[in-house]
Amino acid sequence: MQYFDKSMYRHFADNTAHLPDTNKCISYYGKTLSKKKFFAHCDLIADYLRSLGIGKGKNVVLCLPNIPDAIVAFYAINKTGAVVNAVHPLVTGQALKNFIRDMDAAAAVLFEEFYPEYTDSLKEVGIPLIIASASDYLPPLYRPFYRLATRKAAKSVPYGRNVVRYRDLINGKVKFDAAKDGYPEIKGADIAVYMHSGGTTGASKTVMLDNSAFNCLADNALALIGGKPVDDRDGMLMVLPIFHTFGLGICMHTTICAGGQVVLMPKFDPERACRLLKSTSATFISGVPNMFAKMIDSGLFKGKYVKRLKHCYCGGDKLSSSVKERFYEATKAAGNPIRLNEGYGLTEAGICCVNTPENYREGSIGKPLKNTRFGIFDDNDNPLPCNTVGNLCISANTLMTGYYGDEEATKNAFFESGGAKWVRTGDMGRIDEDGFVYFVDRKKRVIKISGNNVFPQEIENVVNKVEGVKRSCVVAMKYDGKPAARLIIQPVAGADLKELEKAVKAEIAAKLLKYAMPKAVEFRESLPLTQIGKVDYRKLEETGGENA
Repeated sequence: MQYFDKSMYRHFADNTAHLPDTNKCISYYGKTLSKKKFFAHCDLIADYLRSLGIGKGKNVVLCLPNIPDAIVAFYAINKTGAVVNAVHPLVTGQALKNFIRDMDAAAAVLFEEFYPEYTDSLKEVGIPLIIASASDYLPPLYRPFYRLATRKAAKSVPYGRNVVRYRDLINGKVKFDAAKDGYPEIKGADIAVYMHSGGTTGASKTVMLDNSAFNCLADNALALIGGKPVDDRDGMLMVLPIFHTFGLGICMHTTICAGGQVVLMPKFDPERACRLLKSTSATFISGVPNMFAKMIDSGLFKGKYVKRLKHCYCGGDKLSSSVKERFYEATKAAGNPIRLNEGYGLTEAGICCVNTPENYREGSIGKPLKNTRFGIFDDNDNPLPCNTVGNLCISANTLMTGYYGDEEATKNAFFESGGAKWVRTGDMGRIDEDGFVYFVDRKKRVIKISGNNVFPQEIENVVNKVEGVKRSCVVAMKYDGKPAARLIIQPVAGADLKELEKAVKAEIAAKLLKYAMPKAVEFRESLPLTQIGKVDYRKLEETGGENA
């Protein structure tokens, strides 16, 4: 464990020490940031934070989209020994104030463009602020246009002694006294990140993840491509956000520690994503199903640049067979028949399981990563045999430390069995005799009908394969006072809804138990999506009712 017993910053530095200073770490709108410049900027930000007394025992809110400033600031905060309090940049001003006050944040790194949304709330906070702009690393030709477009937001920022520009820090324009005591020793067990999640219980929670969890994840994931480091001839198209474990752990930390380029995309646009494959060194993509579907729909996911792709991974939601097939058709046409590999992970344990070309089984989420075990247990934490559906649990070197400020929830999340520490995922699944893992559904989504467990995900999997269905969602309802399933469908444009309903019901009847037949079928022009493109079933649950 000594190899991982260090800060994420040090792990990155040590793993890339063999590469030249010119190795490119980040690609952003045609401009790249070399390893030498990355560490120079990172150290300037860290020195400033240390001058403010920020170190171990403190936390700094990082509230930025996917711009280079976010990655540099992340490792700078980590170098000081403080915890990165990762917050969504579209958070409301009141919520941001709560994150700062309730968690006693010592400073915050915020996005200039969104500052007007925070103004009133931040007046009562009074902590040092570093304000970053999307223009800080833009090529010189683009900067004036961006700054002109965002000048109103920039004018709202009260720059002064306690509020400084990120670009002034990296350009040496902010004068400060260096911290007298230098930098503290940082261990793998020291908390690195506060990640805000629904938690395995479904309630809003803050997950504490230490340095070794991310360092081990980078090593575990690197094994997927043979365990060999790369250089800037390879890159990861990073669309997933830094405040999400998939984006932070795989797209950022794994890629940058391996020596590859992080190809940043602040806001997903399918056409631009395809163009980035042409203009950058992106040879890897990690994303969610909706992202890949839109890239394929754009008509630009083709040609020799698709042929150059080495690995594409998908998680965050169930990957439909339709998207998998269309992806394979597109890559095969480009002369590169790689598959879209489905994986599984959660905030509390990182990325844990993935299909690979060597270990692939249709319908599964693959086999566990290195140093990761999956187990199926009953409600009393007794292990269940192969091919039995039960509680999906994980034992790994990437597990969270616990939930911030919630000892009871932390205690309930873990248990020991067979000499190993396990975390409850809150999901239902099964494992076959060959070790392939199958996700069935979220435990809290299971609908008990006439004493039988009905899994909404299973119904959705069947429905989504019916021609004319774009996406679907199943939620619980009451029918004549009893639990039942309600099916909500977003049809493709021009579909005959009566015929589509008949086809859907016929498919469900043919493939599933009779208890899975929905008591109500509803069509909508669109379904609400979460921030990472999953159907937001929680919002749809709120519209349920008796015989609705």
